[in-house]
Amino acid sequence: MKSSPVRIHSDIQRRIDSYTDLIPVELHAFWAKADTQFVHGRLVSSNVIAYPTYWYSPSTRHQLGFWTFNGSEQLPQGEAVQETTLLSLLDDVTAELATRIITSLKDNQLHLGFTVNLNIKRTDCSPSARTFYFDAYATKLTTRKTVVECPLYDAESGKLLLTACATFVFFPLSDAADKVKNTSEESDSVVYEPPSPLLDEADALALDNSDLHNLSQVMNILPHGLITHKTGSFSPSKRRIVVLADFDKELDGPPNHVHGGLLATVLYNASELLFAKTTGISRTSCAAAVRDTNYLKGVPSESRNILIDAAVEDTSDSGVVVSAKLMHGSKVCTTLRTTFAIPTLTSKL
Repeated sequence: MKSSPVRIHSDIQRRIDSYTDLIPVELHAFWAKADTQFVHGRLVSSNVIAYPTYWYSPSTRHQLGFWTFNGSEQLPQGEAVQETTLLSLLDDVTAELATRIITSLKDNQLHLGFTVNLNIKRTDCSPSARTFYFDAYATKLTTRKTVVECPLYDAESGKLLLTACATFVFFPLSDAADKVKNTSEESDSVVYEPPSPLLDEADALALDNSDLHNLSQVMNILPHGLITHKTGSFSPSKRRIVVLADFDKELDGPPNHVHGGLLATVLYNASELLFAKTTGISRTSCAAAVRDTNYLKGVPSESRNILIDAAVEDTSDSGVVVSAKLMHGSKVCTTLRTTFAIPTLTSKL
């Protein structure tokens, strides 16, 4: 790669120049492009981000590139790109690299892959950043399991912001087709009635319209209400929140299933609200040091009555751990364990 499409920090340019065999690759090269896909339809086609620039090094099996966010009504000048948006893109690009690698292995059958874990650690923040650089690479590789790490930088300052570690499992396409079929049949046959009341505690308080409205603004770069949070309850004594939500269309990751980054975001938003209510710290001051997401089962597109359940697991002087789960019917589909850092208070006397 001779030069980048944006102004970038010299340290990042040196990293790029160290590769000798970079070739340009297409976004979602191994997946059918569709406007129902969250990243393609909601971010790229809607011009929230410029068409991503990706390169691949066959000798090192690294995939690197840039995401540049455009100024828009959803993301005006001065408003930060949310970490949950970056989390969703990291989920996407690590899955793409894992698929690229497993597809390139010699004498390998056609496989279908699933993300089973995504761990995001926060190193720094850069609220003014609009262009981000990533460099994804495999740390473990077998025919059935791949682990990909991916540091993410503010491309202009060179700051390391987040580090993702994603684990994937792969199945031969014939086996995977049966799994997807069985999941779909099971989903179609389930008639789910949400619990009433949502939270059966003596001190349970209904979430007000403001809380539900804010939760339904899933990311600041998305139209409001793509995932509608209809009702919810909070128990101060149990330090727990339960919310019921409906998913709209055009939010796919895997075909006909909701993007994993969005599932993690919905869980994070509920966890963040619980952290704020429990500690009295404003949501705008919340800082997640670590997010650990486990994907147990896919969530079909346009699902209704999805249950989000978050509870404080542990507290200390330095942080609060919140565990959350997302359920479709009686099945736990996604879990998220978030470690929130307690802001350091400073004052001048």
